[in-house]
Amino acid sequence: MSTRVLVVDDEVEFADLLQERLEIRGFEVLKAYAGEEALQHLDKASLDVVILDVMLPGRDGLSILKEIKQKYPLVGVIMLTGNSDIETAVEGMKLGAYDFLIKPTEIRTLVEKIIRASRRKTEQEERIRNAGIEQIMGPVGDLAAGIAHEINNPVGIMVEEAGWIEDLLREVDLPQNENLQELKRALEQIRIQGKRCKEITHKLLSFAQRTDPRFRPVQMNDLLAKVLTSFKVHLPEGVTLETRYESELPIVSVSPSEMEQVLLNLLRNALDAVDPKNGVITVETKVEGDRVVIRIADNGHGISSSQLERIFDPFFTTRPVGVGTGLGLSVCYGLVRKHGGNISVESEPGVGSTFRIELPMGSAE
Repeated sequence: MSTRVLVVDDEVEFADLLQERLEIRGFEVLKAYAGEEALQHLDKASLDVVILDVMLPGRDGLSILKEIKQKYPLVGVIMLTGNSDIETAVEGMKLGAYDFLIKPTEIRTLVEKIIRASRRKTEQEERIRNAGIEQIMGPVGDLAAGIAHEINNPVGIMVEEAGWIEDLLREVDLPQNENLQELKRALEQIRIQGKRCKEITHKLLSFAQRTDPRFRPVQMNDLLAKVLTSFKVHLPEGVTLETRYESELPIVSVSPSEMEQVLLNLLRNALDAVDPKNGVITVETKVEGDRVVIRIADNGHGISSSQLERIFDPFFTTRPVGVGTGLGLSVCYGLVRKHGGNISVESEPGVGSTFRIELPMGSAE
């Protein structure tokens, strides 16, 4: 696949010429004449390198650079600047730009920098994909466990004290009035919200558990049954879980804890995608050739074609900024590949998504 480049410059003739000269050299090139237009391209297409002019109408290049690095931290950004804007370009380097060039620049120099920036992006993606979840999320797991333990005790005491006050109110003959009803309502809220906090800390502790990378012979139907037992606890009443297991599946060799991480991640994504009132999640196993196949399908909102091609990219997420890390599916990809398998997805907006995991029979070592 050719390197995909976005040229961002408000000088129309320059941007058009640069696009033409790069396409002649085998690059796939998009162009934008303003920062907001550039961000729209990034949201729709998987890009490797952005050539970004420092001086743009409306939002300047540094502002656009900050948003690019926040949403797509692995995309290489090469800044173009005039002689008088070198300090701004250096500031851009501090913000994460790969390099900067002073206009006018030789096409050969620009091409070399594009190739290097693209190569670095590929290397970073592979490093993340091939890393175990322990390496990526270890420090975050430590933090999650620490927070959970610190919160658990005071929340438990709050809930117990609220229950004690409720017991006292039942024993004391107090006049029924508006203040008493309000007090009971407040105590009930403390109990409900305390329970929610306990559930959150439980999730944090589950998240912080370390995975065991050792491979063992596993019957995937049994492993799925174990995963679904814990997953069903979080299903809303309106969501249906269907299972279709092929009987007597061949044994596969996997790290059970790592494969549980993959399956739970896909199931949680499916749950996030479906309508809580009429959602359907289907889990299926079967044999195809020398592979055991697991399919996790949902009837949720689906994924657009432009997002689909990037769904396993590190840090890519369809959720709003600040919601989710964009690492979940990338980690799933790395763990499945580590097991000698493949993971793929088919999706249609408004219809739903189907994730497919293929694992080799027998030993994966």
